[in-house]
Amino acid sequence: MKSNIQMKTGLIVSIFLLATLFPASAKKKDYPRAEIRVTYTYPHKRLKIDAKAYDDKYQMVLLANNDYSKFFSPCTEYIDSLKSTPSGERIYNKLMDEGVKKAIATGDHNAYPTSNGSLYVIKSSATSDVTVYDVAGMLEYGYYSAPFAEMEWEIGYSTKTILNYECVMAETDYHGRHWTVWFTPDIPIQDGPWKLCGLPGLILEASENSGQHQFIAEGIEICDQPIPPVYSRKKYDKMKRKDMLRGMRNYLTNGTPMVNALISNTPSGEKIEIKQDYTDDDKDYEVDFLETDYHE
Repeated sequence: MKSNIQMKTGLIVSIFLLATLFPASAKKKDYPRAEIRVTYTYPHKRLKIDAKAYDDKYQMVLLANNDYSKFFSPCTEYIDSLKSTPSGERIYNKLMDEGVKKAIATGDHNAYPTSNGSLYVIKSSATSDVTVYDVAGMLEYGYYSAPFAEMEWEIGYSTKTILNYECVMAETDYHGRHWTVWFTPDIPIQDGPWKLCGLPGLILEASENSGQHQFIAEGIEICDQPIPPVYSRKKYDKMKRKDMLRGMRNYLTNGTPMVNALISNTPSGEKIEIKQDYTDDDKDYEVDFLETDYHE
């Protein structure tokens, strides 16, 4: 297999953070091990809790072998790792408290320790399904599993080069969106970003036709890295996929009062208020999740 490593400073930082998650004792556990690590940029539009959309972009990582994979945000996993132990929770709470004080003093609400989304996607050929962990509303966490067979591909004839790999175009309709992807047979791992998989090669680029979501591979490396499970899995309740999406949509379109109530009392006793300056006519209801069929 060829290897092509193109890594930016942010990725190097992410790798360092990941390294802190796996002490020597953890390596003794019988985790699956990745044969390849792919870093994707995820440019997309997302809603805030006032239902106003903004452009966002951050890195996601795929750790994969031929039988098992995990797609996640290294930043999110780092925060989840802190919150999974008493000592880590204390560190997280300290960072949060300092962020609250800074927000009060400067109005900078980016001072909080925040994660890049909350999505984890686990694919397993042993069970022929994909398991998704995500939020399902304010302080609600859910997971569900779905079969690989739900995704049917039409492979085209167009080709292009991505990261020095020759890629072939393929298309599919999946849960309300039409996806166009580019995969390379030179890397014979039938996987890709998010849930996208099942082609005779690794997917290096994917976009849906509304232009709201895109995944672009920016680095590939051969590795022998453990693929640990999702942290604090007990906090996730088994749910139906569409119910999770509906719950999150409701939170994002009606969430400002809920968040005001949640963070009005800070550790220091001071209060933060999030003002809602938009009417329903101003809200960006056309912006939606990776899947849109939950409206049906």
